[in-house]
Amino acid sequence: MTYLLLKYMHIVAAVFLFGFGMGSYLYFVAANRTRNPVVISAVGRMVVWFDAWITTTAGVVQVVTGYALASLADLTLHAPWVLYSACVFVLVGLLWLPVLWLQKQLRDMALGSVATGAPLPVNHRQLYRWWLWIGVAGFAGMFLIALAMVTKMTPVELLRLLA
Repeated sequence: MTYLLLKYMHIVAAVFLFGFGMGSYLYFVAANRTRNPVVISAVGRMVVWFDAWITTTAGVVQVVTGYALASLADLTLHAPWVLYSACVFVLVGLLWLPVLWLQKQLRDMALGSVATGAPLPVNHRQLYRWWLWIGVAGFAGMFLIALAMVTKMTPVELLRLLA
């Protein structure tokens, strides 16, 4: 029963990572495309809060439940797909930190523009591009982790099987 509960929590946390992460990402993309500081600041407030508290918490739950599941299943952490997934997860986490910082900066720039009535700062667009492409890389990593979790193979092993 403990294993099934942990597995359920692990899957729900993955859904939260994908769902809240992708939802906030797409809403913030849409808000920034308007180039309207009022819209960017309003959506930015929500995105920063949700990502800091809900998406990040889901990531922590993923680590804890993943480790517990591997231990309960007597799964070696050196199995190629487990090691691969853990490494990609760490890389995605390292991308997550600048994403959080950048979206906070973007939100604050928009809030400043709303407060002063000035247009968005010139460097807003460049920071937005960095945020956008780091997000793309992070989500690509998450899709690769999901692939490894479902198939219990690294992408290289899966390609060999399919070839």
